[in-house]
Order: sequence, then C-alpha cells, then structure tokens
Amino acid sequence: MPLPWDMIIFLFIAAVTIIAALAVLWSKEIVRSVMWLTLSFLGVAFTYIFLNAEYLAIIQITIYVGAVSVLMLFGIMLTKRRLLGGNRDE
Repeated sequence: MPLPWDMIIFLFIAAVTIIAALAVLWSKEIVRSVMWLTLSFLGVAFTYIFLNAEYLAIIQITIYVGAVSVLMLFGIMLTKRRLLGGNRDE
C-alpha cells in the first residue's frame, strides 16, 4: 500500500526538523548552531501548515525565524571576543 504524497512530505519535513535540532546540540560553532536552530524553527512552521494552523505558522516564521534568530546572530556578531594570541584591547 503506497503512502499518500502529503504523508511522505510530512515525514521528510519531520526528519529534517529532528536532524536540525540534533545538529544544534552537536555543532561546535555558535553561529552554525543558530543557523541549525533557524532550520528547526522553519520545520516546526511547516508542521503547523500540515496541521492546518496557518496563523501559527506565520507567527512562528515571523517571531522565531525572523526575530529571535536575527537577534541571536546580531548578539553573537556584536559581542567582542578575544582572539587567540591577542590582547584584551584588540
């Protein structure tokens, strides 16, 4: 018995979301971790679309993918880090 096309797409999106969530934990670099988290947020938004909750999907994309991920990236990029072999003043 073949699976319907929407079940195949849902299983693919669920697998990508789970893999992205695990990659957040395994990633050693924080910027890549935030990018994996963004992909995980998008996967959750697509899951909301499959549940016929389009409003929640739009809110998920707007707030989490748009605002939280960008805020994390700006916080990481604007934080002054000490480079290896450098002084604190650099």
